[in-house]
Order: sequence, then structure tokens, then C-alpha cells
Amino acid sequence: MKPILLHKILNLRAIVIAALLFSGFSLKADDVSFTASAPQAVEVGEQFRLQFTLNAKGSNFTEPNITDFQVLSGPNTSSSSSIQWINGQMSQSTTNTYTFILMADHAGKFTIPSASIKTGGKTYQSNPVTIEVVAGSRPAASQSQGGGQQQSNNQGGTQTTTNPDLSSDDLFVAITVDKKKLYQGQYLVATIKLYTKKDVSGFEDVKFPPFTGFWSSDLEAPQQVTLQRENVNGQIYTTGLLKKVLLMPQRSGELTIDPMEITILTRTRVRSNNPFDDFFGGSYRTTQNKLASKPVKINVEALPAGKPADFSGGVGNFTINASVDKTEVKANEAVTLKLKVSGTGNLKFINNIKIDFPPDIDVYDPKTTQNIKTDASGMSGSVTFDYLFIPRYAGNYRIAPITFSYFDTKTKTYKTLTTQEFNISVEKGDGEAEANSGVVQGLTKEDVKFFGKDIRYIKPVGQLDRRQQMMFGTPLFYGCYAVPLLIFVAIILFRLAQIKQNANQAAVKNRKAGKVSRKRLRQASKYMKQGQEAQFYDELLKGIWGYLSDKLSIPVANLSKDNVTDILAAHNVDSQLVDELMDLLNSCEFARYAPAAVSGGMDEIFRKADNTLSKLDQKVK
Repeated sequence: MKPILLHKILNLRAIVIAALLFSGFSLKADDVSFTASAPQAVEVGEQFRLQFTLNAKGSNFTEPNITDFQVLSGPNTSSSSSIQWINGQMSQSTTNTYTFILMADHAGKFTIPSASIKTGGKTYQSNPVTIEVVAGSRPAASQSQGGGQQQSNNQGGTQTTTNPDLSSDDLFVAITVDKKKLYQGQYLVATIKLYTKKDVSGFEDVKFPPFTGFWSSDLEAPQQVTLQRENVNGQIYTTGLLKKVLLMPQRSGELTIDPMEITILTRTRVRSNNPFDDFFGGSYRTTQNKLASKPVKINVEALPAGKPADFSGGVGNFTINASVDKTEVKANEAVTLKLKVSGTGNLKFINNIKIDFPPDIDVYDPKTTQNIKTDASGMSGSVTFDYLFIPRYAGNYRIAPITFSYFDTKTKTYKTLTTQEFNISVEKGDGEAEANSGVVQGLTKEDVKFFGKDIRYIKPVGQLDRRQQMMFGTPLFYGCYAVPLLIFVAIILFRLAQIKQNANQAAVKNRKAGKVSRKRLRQASKYMKQGQEAQFYDELLKGIWGYLSDKLSIPVANLSKDNVTDILAAHNVDSQLVDELMDLLNSCEFARYAPAAVSGGMDEIFRKADNTLSKLDQKVK
């Protein structure tokens, strides 16, 4: 090949590669994010990090005006990027961080304003950050960063003991409610949280209260508890939400929310004369702490006397709307009256509302449809009642206005809502039977009279043709019975096979464990592309522990590294693969506190997790 031709080919290849790289590295403006993060609470004299993160390349970073904190250093700039090929598509994630080391020197609640940066020809502003500074004893260094429900990093060995002298001020569980006095049918929100100044490594024997006497609905019940710092009576604690529940008392009087019971595993570093312990992570002692929250008394008042006659149990704040689908029909045609109650309150407990239908109308039981959302603000939405009725005779029918009474918790009074009335015009039905029935049209069934005869007149309709009417005994007659029977038998057999397949829930979870873990790994991959390290490692840990829970048929709360190691060994999983899994867990947990100290970065950790779980899925059946 001639040198000139070879040179042209190489140049052309370089241009194509550059174009591909440029197209793969481009980032839409809608995908750019510039965020600020810092601890929610710190103590006077404590140093902490204020970090601004941009998921793209930026320039002209303008730092915020920080007046309420001492700036010890910063902005310290760091950048990282990664390239991925997925299904032939190349994607690049770039993360730039600007870090300040600050120190709080006086108590109060302060807001750090937004910073700004330019990228892609546009200027982006970060979110402002509010930090509460309190006076008090400094927490342990291990509590300075948030964490999750994790197992201890026992690279140098672990001892497990029971500590009966642990101060309740250092570690406790509490149930808090937003109100302790309310009416029956009103709602309250109960929050169960862990408060600690210790290094928490895991949970055991979790027993939530049964909430006897309440209707309950979980608002938040995280499988992975995320820890964050919080000011509690002037002291900095690391707190973790265990559960948040919406409660509605079902009877009046004093009700008790029973204690929450849990065993917390805390980790303490053990001094050692071995000079290599510090280098390899050191040795730790794991302590079991059995905790129980204090019971909470709730005073529930009965609804006041003087309930309206149409009161159906509604407590809250509601509106009502009624409509009919038609006002002109023929006899024996169906009409639907729709009654919709909307608002906030105990919508689930509103019973069928009484409607006074006129005589000569057949009314069926209403169909109830609930469109209800339950959150921390209570129960809101609507309940719809569809009443189907059929006028049997011609005439004009009036449906009186519908009333709905409820107890308003704001005004503490009963209120009555009223709809409009409905007039239904009914004409004669098709055919002549009604016209010759001897019934005087426009009268009710109680007013029906017969004139001159005690037997209604039956009009002859001519000679019946038996050959056209008779179908009994024909092949079509038997076929009409046989085909539905065969279809019914096929449905039953299919359903039985499906029930048998899903009977063993543990086997179903075991079978779907790999699929669920891959879904979480995809979510972790998204965080990795966005440069969100904390969310990436948190989602990765959720995926690993969730996979082990489904695969080994053990609840997440009962999993630990020790019992996982034993169970995998019982499944004849080779020790090298088990060591890979433990090393992966340790790396993820350590990265929660010091992401920069983990070698290889998120990309390598992700590939290692994908490879390890794939090999486990083949070994454990």
C-alpha cells in the first residue's frame, strides 16, 4: 500500500473516532445538575465539608458569600470521569467537585447561599444549604458522616459482647407522634427513629408495635436505614428513620402505642499491639444493645353528641357531588346515580349514603370506588358510590336532594352537605305488553287498579311455530354447554398450575433474585453516571443485601456477614467467591464514609459487584 494512501486512511479513521467520541460525550443541558451538600447539624468548633457537585465540565465557578462560618480551606477542586460501552452505545460521565472545609464558631441556624458555574454556554446555580449549629459535646469522628444499615468492617477481627452499662443518652429508640389528643376517626402520624452517638453496624430482632386499637398504614418503612445528623435538645445525634405510620383510632378512650423493640449492633475499635492493625483497618468489638422505646399514651375523644340522622361516620373536611347519566328513559331502562365524596379525612370508613328513591323503582346495592392517597398529611382523595336503579313504570319521578353529614375537626362541629334534586321522566317501554296490562299509567304500584276483570287480559299473538322455537336436543344445544365447560376446566387447570408454582414464596423470591438485583444495579449505574457517590454505594448495598435475602430466604434484618458466610459454605460455594463477596461489602461500606479512599472508583466496584452476583447466581440454586 502506498504511503500517501495509508496516511489518508489513518487520518480518516482519526476523524471518525473523534466524531464518535464527540457524539458520545455530549451532554444535554436538561441533564446538567449543580448541587450543594453539607451536614444538617454541626457543633460549635466542629469542622465539616461544604461540597458543590457538577455532573459536567464547568468554568467560572463563583463561590457563595460565606459569612457565618470560618473558611479553613477551599475551594479544593477535583474531577473524575468514566466511559462505558453498553449495547454498542458509548456514554461518559464527568463529575467536578468544589469542596470547602468550614468550621462553626457560634450557635444558630444559618443558610449558605447558592454558588454559580458556567457550562455549555449557560449559568447554573446550586441550591442554598441550611445548617444548624448547636453547642454541646463533640460527637465521635465516626458519626460525622451519614450511613446506612450496614455490617461492621471487621477486617482485623470481631468480638461480640453484651453491654449492660450503655447509657440511654448515647443510644435509644423513640416513638414520636404529631398529636396526643384527637377525636375518634381523626388521624395522627407516628415516627419511629433510632438516635445514637455510637457507630452502628447493624440491626437484629426488630419488633414493631402492633398498634392495637388503631387502623394503620405505613408511610415509610425503609429496608435500608439511612443515617443522618440531627439536633436533639442541643445535642448532635446520628438518627435513622425505622418506620413512619399513619394511625386512626377506632375507639375512644386512652389508647397505648406499645414499645418498639430492637437489638442494635454497635462497633468499637479495640487497641492492639500489632503495628499492622492500623494499616489493615484494625480490630473491632461488636456490642449487642437491646433497646425498647417508651410506650406512648394517646387520648381519644368520642365524637360529640347531637349526630345528625344521616351521619355515616365521616370525620374530616369533605365536599359532595351527585349526578345522573340520563334524565329521560323508557320503562325498564337502567339509570346510574353517581355520588362522589371528596376531601381529607377517614374516607375509607364512610359507609353507603342513604338515598330516598321513590316507589316503583328497583334499586341495586351501590358499587363503591375508592381513589385515596395516604401520606403524612393524612388521607385524601375521593369515594364514589354508583347506584343503579330501574324505573318499572312510565311517569315522572323525583329523587329528593341527598344529604351527607360529617364531623369537621377544625370547627369541632357537625356539618351537612346537600346535593340538587333530580327529576327522571320515564316513557312507556317498547312492546305492547305494558299498554294492555290494565295498569293506569302514571300511578304507582300501590295505586294499580283493574277495571271489570280480576285477570289481566292476555292478547293472542298467533300460532306458535314449534320448529323455530325448539332448540333442545340439537347439536347446537349440547355445544352451547360443552364449550363453556371445556373453557372452565382449562382455566381451572391453568390456575392450579399457577398456584402450585407460586405456593412456595421463598422459591419464587429465589428464582427472581437475580432479576431484582440487576434492576438495582441498573439504578446504581445511573447514580454512577451522575457522579453521585453516596447514592451509588447506598443503592449497590441495597442490591447486594436484597439479593442475598431473596436467594438465601432470610429477611434483610437478620442478615449478617457471619451467617451469610456460613450459609454460602453450606451451599458448597467456594471460599474464594465468598471472600470476593465479603471484600465487595467491605469496600462499599467503607466508601460510604470515605469514597476517595476506595481504590478503583465506582466503575471498578460496579463491575466487581456485577461479576460477583452473577457467579453467586450460578452457584446458589
